[in-house]
Amino acid sequence: MNLLGEPGVGLPDIPGRPVKSPAGRLWDRPWKIYVILVIWLLGKVALAVDDWYMSRDVFTGAQGPFPAAFAAEAPVAPEHVIGGPESGQALVHGLLLRWTDEYSDGYYGMAAVNARTGKEYWHYERRDVDDALVWQFGASESTVVARFTDGKLVALDLRTGRMLWHAEIEAGDRGRNVKVAGGQVVTEDPGAVRAFAERDGRKLWTAKTPRWCPEVFLRSVHALPDHLSAVHVLCNGSGRYGPDDIGLLLGIDNRTGKVLWRQRTVEPDLAVWGDGNQVVLQDPSHRQTVQVLEMNREGIAPRAGLPRDAVAVGGGTVLSGTNPKDRTGQHDTLLSAFDAVDGHLSWQLRAPGDHEYGTPKIADGRVYVVRQPYLTAAYAGEQFLADLLVLDADTGRLLHTLRLPTMTAADEIADDDKLDIGDVSGGAVGIRWRGDMEDILIVTD
Repeated sequence: MNLLGEPGVGLPDIPGRPVKSPAGRLWDRPWKIYVILVIWLLGKVALAVDDWYMSRDVFTGAQGPFPAAFAAEAPVAPEHVIGGPESGQALVHGLLLRWTDEYSDGYYGMAAVNARTGKEYWHYERRDVDDALVWQFGASESTVVARFTDGKLVALDLRTGRMLWHAEIEAGDRGRNVKVAGGQVVTEDPGAVRAFAERDGRKLWTAKTPRWCPEVFLRSVHALPDHLSAVHVLCNGSGRYGPDDIGLLLGIDNRTGKVLWRQRTVEPDLAVWGDGNQVVLQDPSHRQTVQVLEMNREGIAPRAGLPRDAVAVGGGTVLSGTNPKDRTGQHDTLLSAFDAVDGHLSWQLRAPGDHEYGTPKIADGRVYVVRQPYLTAAYAGEQFLADLLVLDADTGRLLHTLRLPTMTAADEIADDDKLDIGDVSGGAVGIRWRGDMEDILIVTD
């Protein structure tokens, strides 16, 4: 008999066993239906919660075409200066990224500004709480991730400003940091470092710190070859777990979260990272010297030692800035370049007269550094002139000089009132005051 009760081709009659349709096979087990319904309802609830969360936030969306990068490489002969109030904490493609300047009815969030025009490209703000500020954000070529002081992580698409995902993490009694590297979003938790997938927020791994490091302050993350992430943290920086804080550099398999090696360090904020698998750290046993170290999956090993602090690393060159007559270490009047492999001196450049250098950056075989007057009390509130220098990293030869717009010194001069190089990316160089997080000038070819 067929399914219509008539002779023909249908489901075969099996003696002693009732004939059931495929639907019948499912419906004769009600518990399966309940499981399916529960899963379906949970999915609907999750989507509704996510929609509710997003509907309460403020999105402006992209305003006009996406601003392309100024160039593919660092400027060769920068001449065009962009400045003004619409500066930002990071430059990605042709966008300046910044957190919003002030509360707007209790909201707080992120904005992207077209670096060419100064006009806002997109804007995002939370409105679900009254006191959640952006503590820090990280960015890649496609994603911006903000960590708020109440523990929320919010990931936004760089090109549209739309939310990609969000996550809840224990906030503790302070804001926490977030970094984006190698397609992963890395942040800290008490006694651990956690990673999420950059684009969809999947939980990827959790790496535990040693028992003597219950309080973790994330400092930097660098994605290296062979699925290795170098994660630098400061342990117990609040002082509640002892009088001394400790730097800890972790080599982590970024597929599993397995800690492959650990290295104690001195003052993580003074670490200088190169453009490969090199990092320059203070020598724990000789504080007046620094070590050039190389990292791989097997471990971390010293390659060269230098007799002074490092300020930049890149392309096989380590730069040091010193003033032999300045015991404070705040004023750099002599740039010295060393070979990162053997530590031999390559070249030196001394600032003329009463001038000094800010912190340089090395990119695409060139050194970018600001030369400015040595700011003393006589400069308080006064205008001064500074120059952006472009040097060949291998030889120290001066390639280009740009006179920057007239600057005004602070009303009260401090030892660290200097102009440093911030970002060098997207064909532009950012210049900022030391200690500030915002680029006040953007310089391009």
